[in-house]
Amino acid sequence: MMSERIFNIFVYFNEGIAKYFGIRHHRVSGTDEKKMEYLRQNVSEDHSLAKIFELPRQFTPEQWKSTFRLGNSIKYFEQGFVHYRAPMNPIFCVTSVVDNVIRIDRTIGAEPFRGDIVSAQPGRGAVPDYLVTYMGGGKFQFTQLIYDDYFKAIKILLEKELNVSCVKLLMSCIDTLAFVEFGDSRNNFTKWLDNYVELAPLGITSEELWEFRNSVLHMTNLSSRKVLMGKVSPIMPFVASKDIKLTELEATPNTFNLRNLIDSVNNGIAKWGATYSQNDEKFLLFIERYDLTISDSRVARFAPDKHPDD
Repeated sequence: MMSERIFNIFVYFNEGIAKYFGIRHHRVSGTDEKKMEYLRQNVSEDHSLAKIFELPRQFTPEQWKSTFRLGNSIKYFEQGFVHYRAPMNPIFCVTSVVDNVIRIDRTIGAEPFRGDIVSAQPGRGAVPDYLVTYMGGGKFQFTQLIYDDYFKAIKILLEKELNVSCVKLLMSCIDTLAFVEFGDSRNNFTKWLDNYVELAPLGITSEELWEFRNSVLHMTNLSSRKVLMGKVSPIMPFVASKDIKLTELEATPNTFNLRNLIDSVNNGIAKWGATYSQNDEKFLLFIERYDLTISDSRVARFAPDKHPDD
């Protein structure tokens, strides 16, 4: 069988950050399976002989996992492949080295790391993988994902006239989207709203909605600390047909139409999702953070171990 160059690749994590990768090549003949087995058998020896290259960007372990979830980790090794004149579709094995110790927690193939294997635990089932469900034809269905995970329940609560529960879940949804976009950072809630949601037609600001969120989620009232101190105006939702406003009423607190806010946030989600369509690096960040979230539509399918006699 044809011989070709194959590659053992090492990604070096030091104090939680990967800045470099190493590469060691061999010329081997045989089937693809035998070539991969050869690489695995030589991981320990190749580790000390690998030539070092700088990664085009730094990675945390979670970010590095996201590259396998997306299925594009190979592009980060281009400098090494060019140096060794690798074939068009090289056979390679990637191994993490954490603080100079080889770490092999699991073995995965070259295909995108998706499906039940990502979360499966013996006897505990697996959480449905959103990357499988919502990735089709090379396009990711952001709006449908968020609708199924969060907005479906928001709409049901609104239809059932469970308005306080509805608005609580809406605030929590915005929290989640803000975390996915900006991480666990200060002012991420208001930043997400300012970037993607038109609040001016509703007559409220992102800061007012943030204080409303604080009071309604934590105390189920309208009086956050800043509202009580007079630093931010209180606001209160009402439920009516779309586009109806109550600005003619001289009332405190100011009012906003809950249906309109839901529609504005929904439009903001579509605008937000579009920012990922042509940006693989941002999509990696999305995967890293969204993998940490939970929802009603993504729960483990319990699979109890079978008895040997069954």
